[in-house]
This record gives sequence, C-alpha cells and structure tokens, in this order.
Amino acid sequence: MKFAFRTDASLQIGTGHVMRCLTLANALRERGADCRFICREHPGNLLHLIREQGFEAVALPGESSERGYPPKAVQSDLAHAEWLGADWRTDAEAARAALGGVKVDWLVVDHYALDARWEAAMRPNCCKLLVIDDLADRIHDCDLLLDQNLVADMERRYDGKVPHHCGRLLGPQYALLQPEYAELHPRIPPREGPVSRVLIYFGGADRDNQTGRALAACLSLGRQDIALDVVINPNSPHADSIQAQAQGKGQVTLHSHLPSLAPLMVRADLAIGAGGATSWERCCLGLPTLVITIAENQKPIAEELHQQGLVQWLGHASEASEQSIANDLATIFDKDLPSAWSEKCQQFADGLGADRVCSVLLLSPETPLRARLARLDDEALILRWANDPLVRRNAFTTETIDPVTHRAWFRKRLRDLENCRLQIVETDDGFPLGQVRFDRDQEQWEVHYSMDSRCRGRGMGTSLLAAGLRSFRTTHPSDTIFGRVKPGNDASQKVFRALGFAEEATANELIYRQATG
Repeated sequence: MKFAFRTDASLQIGTGHVMRCLTLANALRERGADCRFICREHPGNLLHLIREQGFEAVALPGESSERGYPPKAVQSDLAHAEWLGADWRTDAEAARAALGGVKVDWLVVDHYALDARWEAAMRPNCCKLLVIDDLADRIHDCDLLLDQNLVADMERRYDGKVPHHCGRLLGPQYALLQPEYAELHPRIPPREGPVSRVLIYFGGADRDNQTGRALAACLSLGRQDIALDVVINPNSPHADSIQAQAQGKGQVTLHSHLPSLAPLMVRADLAIGAGGATSWERCCLGLPTLVITIAENQKPIAEELHQQGLVQWLGHASEASEQSIANDLATIFDKDLPSAWSEKCQQFADGLGADRVCSVLLLSPETPLRARLARLDDEALILRWANDPLVRRNAFTTETIDPVTHRAWFRKRLRDLENCRLQIVETDDGFPLGQVRFDRDQEQWEVHYSMDSRCRGRGMGTSLLAAGLRSFRTTHPSDTIFGRVKPGNDASQKVFRALGFAEEATANELIYRQATG
C-alpha cells in the first residue's frame, strides 16, 4: 500500500507534527507499506531527518529570508492559516504535483492550516484520507480522524466537523509514540521518594523561552543535589542564552539532536514541560510532570490531564513566572513523590498507539480475521457500536440505547449460553472490527452484525460476517441461520448475497436464510 504524508515543521509550528508522522510511517513501513512525505522548506523544517530515516521527502518552496518569517497571514478563516506559507489552493496544486500522478491508498494530513477545502481538492489523488488533529476547530473531509489527546467530551468533539462515514480514533490509546516507549512501558517502575533528577523540555518551538525560565527557577533553589537535563533546539533563538545559563553549573546537562527523549525520561524523577504531544511519552513511562502550556490549543489538554491527576498544570506561559515555578518546585522537592502519581500516568498510555493505527489503515478484504466470544470488559465497546448513527439508522429499533438498559441486556446475553452467541471479530493482532450475534429463535438462529465505523469503506463487511459464521458453524454445523434487513440497507443485502444466503422479500423487510454450513 502507498501512503503520502502532508505535514510541516518550523520554528513557528514546532517539530511534533512531523515526528508523530514519522513514527506512523516507520510502523507502516515495517508492515510493508511505501511512505513518502511532502513538506515545505520553512525555517526549522525536518526534511533532512525524514530523508535520514530513509523516506522520500518532496520539498515545497518555503518562505525566503528576504520575505521574512513568520510569513504574512494568508487570507483565510483558519486560526493557523499563516503556518502553511501559501494559500490552500496553491498548496494543494503543489501537493498534487509532488505525487507525480500516483494515486496513493492513504493520504495522511497533519497540519493545522489545512481543512476540508484542501482535503476535497486532494480526493482524486488518494483512495482514503486520514486527518491527524488536536484542535477540532475546522471542518474536515476525511475517512478517518485521529486525535490522540485526552480532552473533556472527547467523543462529541468532532460532531459536525467530519463526514457521517468518518471513523474516529480518539484518545491516548492511539498516541503515536516511538516503538521504544512500548518496550519500556512494562519495565519502568513508578517514581517514588525524593526527586534527584529533573528533565526540562518545551518542544521544538519554544519561542518565549520557557526553557530558560524553568531552568532559572530550578537554579534559584540552590539544590545542587538535583541534576537537571535540559533539551534545547539548537536552531532556537534562545539557544545561546540557555547555554550561558548552564555555564559553570555542574548539575546542568544540555542536550540537542536527540533521536528520542525516552532515555532521559527513564532517568528522570520529574519533568517540566509543555502540554503537547510529549505528554503521552511522559505518561507512558510514568514520569510526573509540571506543565506550562505554550500554545492555546494545549490548554484544554492540560486542563483535562490536571483534572485526571496526571500532571500539575502551572498555568499558561503568560501566568507562570520564574518565582511561581520555583515555589511549586520547592514544594515537590521538600517531600517525597507519591508512587500513585506515576502509576496513574502509566495507565493512560501503553506506547502501542502506532500499531493500533496501522491495524486500521492496512485493513483489506484479505486481512485474516478471527471471532471470539464477548467478555464482560467488552460492554463499553459493544454499546459504542450499537449507538453508532449508521447502526441505529439501519436497525429496526432506531432509538439510542442508554447505558443502564444496555448493561442489563448485555449481562443477560452473556449468561444465556443456550440461546445467544455474542462474538467479537478482530484481527490477528487483536484489533476489534465489529460484532456478530446469534440469537436462538425456536429451531433457527437470527444473526445480527455491525462494523466499527473506523473500519468501513474497505469491503470488510463480508469478511466480518464470514468470520462470525465460521466460528458459529464449529458448534452448530447444520442449524438454519437467518438475517433481517431493511429494504434500504444495500450494504447488508450485498453481504448476505455474497455469503450465499437465500433472499425472501416481505412487505417491510428482506429475510436471508442459510440452511447448512
């Protein structure tokens, strides 16, 4: 399969968008996919890093030094339009040219300055389109949307902003972390006891020098027994001043050009940093963190993390002074870290997000599937599938199912071993695609099935139901199975016909029967 990534890094944007796309591209390449990148040559771009990792990277013209940087705002209603360095039409035309006439299987877009207009213009050049977003501040035309953050009301955040058919990958379980985080996650013990080492990192676009402010706050406490690891962008306009701060301070070590922050995070007892994508790297390794947000879009994320007890949010950059940071640090330094803080962090991210996203992107009718009986811990998953708008529209009872009613129904079904077989169909690596349920109706079995919205549009319906039927036939080889379908549900009609079910038409429904295995 062929993938193309449209994303940028710059002194204004930072490096996080490109870094998480690189993580996903590496995971896809390990599974045999071909990946290429399209990026503008903004100051602070990461084209060299993309190429060093063995990917083709097409460079679009950036802003020249004569014109200055950041660029003048482009006429647009998007809050981050100026980050693109061109208007969306010009960028789409350049992106199409960069693809060289190749129609990719997936176009992956990770850019705050692009929306549905750009995405619609790129539709002829891709089979499917994935948007990676954090803001939920604009309309998208995509087949799949990924937001790896923990934000209040996450499930409804993109309502009205993506098409009805769009699948959503929401939350830290889809955080795109480098493979070593998953490897380290079960190995690193929780932090507890006194703080002896602090990691300071504010990302690749620390324009207001929060790094220097946090370093000054640490040094003002005079705790030479506490080592400080400080990660800086060598292209930052503040790099020289931070180096001057560290001069002669034996407890301070400066780092740059790191392939990964994981080794420093493992060594640290506490971190001070921004509220961006690094939040999930820190959580994965159980690193307690003091967060100072440096961009408006980080505020809702930091607020939710603070409410959940995963971080201590010290406020926005304009609110957190050197003295206030020092006061908060002194409080922590004077008492032991509770192990519960670190343990809670590790529960929210396991480092396997890139694998989960790959499982969705690489689905095809040839993907091997297996069916297993539902477990008690599948309750929330099955309720989400049941209340999917398309499922409710195609159901004979269209009302939304409330959690209390569903719990009673679900638990009753699990205990009714003679009359119900409720199955979860999943890939070999455990990604759940949907459910197939068989309910006894006298001497026959009525079959129901539904597919996760994230997996639709890949021709998987027949494979899903076939996997459920194979499993059911191992114990009921000759029982009659039938399904009921609304006349307007063309997709289900095609699935039943493809599996050899005989069709019977009535006034209000179509009935499909399969008498033998």
